[in-house]
Amino acid sequence: MAGHPDDVLEAYAFGDCADPSVAAHVDSCEPCRALVATAARVAGWVGPSHPGHPPAHLRARVVAAARSVRAPSDSPALDAYAAEVASLGVLLDGLSPADWRTPIFDGRTVAAIVSHLASNDARVCAELGAAGTFSDDWRTQSDRLLRIVGSRGDLLGHPVRLAGHTSLRRPLREALTQRAFETWVHHGDVRAAVSLPAVVPAPVHLAQILDFGLSLLPAAMDAAGRGRPGSSISLLLEGPGGGSCSVDLSASGGGRGLARVRLPAELFGRLLAGRVAVPVPGAAVDGDRAAAFDLLSVAATLGCE
Repeated sequence: MAGHPDDVLEAYAFGDCADPSVAAHVDSCEPCRALVATAARVAGWVGPSHPGHPPAHLRARVVAAARSVRAPSDSPALDAYAAEVASLGVLLDGLSPADWRTPIFDGRTVAAIVSHLASNDARVCAELGAAGTFSDDWRTQSDRLLRIVGSRGDLLGHPVRLAGHTSLRRPLREALTQRAFETWVHHGDVRAAVSLPAVVPAPVHLAQILDFGLSLLPAAMDAAGRGRPGSSISLLLEGPGGGSCSVDLSASGGGRGLARVRLPAELFGRLLAGRVAVPVPGAAVDGDRAAAFDLLSVAATLGCE
């Protein structure tokens, strides 16, 4: 046989090729033998003739998460948080011990940032009066928060303190959106640290996260000393999860439009997390550039570290 039988190696691994010359080649060729072994392992997961079983811990986590997210139909914030928890969990399942020690952009390790997430989730549980709920294991803590909220729809209006350097208290439904936001942001931090491409929330969840951030902006403008009572900016967020709105430049109310700002929705989400520098690459501004700069600069401070 001349060369490698690349076109039939997969069939041979799955037991669908009985050509003795292929078997002889595989026995004598280390690269082909390795490819066949890899394909056979994959077949063990997906091939009906090669049944396999997922790890017990994976099944337990999927079942627990499925039970946890049976929340009231008026709780889309829980859906967003549950989706981000599941997405991050898949990534963490594939990390090596060395990956957990890898620093993210600010010098904290992957392990430290995941523990930080657990701490912020635990704070919400404590605000809900759940005693003895802290665990520095993020999986345990996030699942616990999902179970508490999923079984108590009456808690959604309960005021809790938001994460970050703030004393601001908002209804639980908004705090859950913030938990979804922070989970997505730190998921991105971890992916960047281990050289994986970024991921974006589902459009409906991204829109929910952006609406939450926008609701905080008028008061944040005042707190930063950049409030402009009686003024607003037209903001156009392009792409999945985006939309257009008028943002008041002070909690005392808006009015006269000073500028129009256009940028991708996902980019604005990362700006809210403090992961994008101002001036924002990719942002188009028409009108009062100073007012637009103030708005974007304050938006970049709203992350929940």
